[in-house]
Amino acid sequence: MKNKTAVTLLCASLCSTYSFADDDKVIYLTFDDGPINATSGLIDALDEAQIKATFFINAFHMYGEGDENEQHSQLALAKLLNSGHLLANHSYDHMLHNCTDGERSGAVYCNEVGLWPVKSYQDASTDYDYFELNTQKVLALLPNAESFPNFKMRTMARLPYTNAWRVTKTFKGDGLCATSDNLPPWDPAFSCDPQVSTNSSQVAVKISDKLASEDYKVYGWDFDWGPVNWGVDYPAETMADGIQMVESINQIVNTCPGKTMDPVNSRTQNLDCSDGLAANKVVILTHDFLFEDGPRGQGATINLPKIKSFVEYARAEGYRFDTLDNYAPQWQQNRQYEATNFVSYQDKIYSVLQAHYSQSNWQPSNTPALWLLEK
Repeated sequence: MKNKTAVTLLCASLCSTYSFADDDKVIYLTFDDGPINATSGLIDALDEAQIKATFFINAFHMYGEGDENEQHSQLALAKLLNSGHLLANHSYDHMLHNCTDGERSGAVYCNEVGLWPVKSYQDASTDYDYFELNTQKVLALLPNAESFPNFKMRTMARLPYTNAWRVTKTFKGDGLCATSDNLPPWDPAFSCDPQVSTNSSQVAVKISDKLASEDYKVYGWDFDWGPVNWGVDYPAETMADGIQMVESINQIVNTCPGKTMDPVNSRTQNLDCSDGLAANKVVILTHDFLFEDGPRGQGATINLPKIKSFVEYARAEGYRFDTLDNYAPQWQQNRQYEATNFVSYQDKIYSVLQAHYSQSNWQPSNTPALWLLEK
């Protein structure tokens, strides 16, 4: 590139040929809290539906430290990588090292006392380290995992419990009522004022900022595909079906739903969607354990078929499915880019500074006159 004038002239001659589709509607199906035994069947269902998903994993399951059916979780993770689904970071132990009475801690203890989102974040430096520990624990068991292009554990994260976002300089927010210092959010006495957020939530904010400063993209969610009623004996059997899912998504797309979703602990109180990157996109959160036959109900029998029907109904409504590394589309050469566009390149997101028609040697990292690194 010699100068900006050359770019402008080239654009003038070719701009009418290439443009981004304004009506491209995308669903990003994401799964938290694996890998567990059920992850393997889940991958089969996704492959049958011919979509790829994003998995935010906690490696402690592969070391038998979780409280799920997880004896075959290492095999499930290897299958996940080989199947091309995205592997992202959810911290090593879901922050359950902070669920403690001073003597006991961890998943089994926390499930016994039911205090998962209480004091979940306590020290920003220590808790942040559990994301890198997560990566190291995966590589200790699967040393070649980092060679897979779908291994994103050092560039993509989701915080446990809290609906936090760090995607661009503008598109970010925090779940300021996600965890408390005394009561779980479902306790009738729980209340939250985001203006005087809890210590636990404020520590989570610091961790999100630290992740972003280290070139992670932090993704929350727009819709929680979970049980309609967690209070029944078999909550997994109350999940919405494919038609209901599409109806819900049609209602929330382009509403910046994180700001208004219920319950309040799922909400992103200060989310800013104004830069337009979230347009026509819906990130769906669900969990591996909701798709197994077990103590939460017949999740595999009832819910695995819902994946295929959901995909079919969504496609009929004009949606396509993708993984979160393409939340901003991948940069391409010979493409017209306008000032409102974002792209992904080498696991980073860039915004257009000057409209142009891209050339083979105009990669975003090489052309700061054309692209702004969003960090």
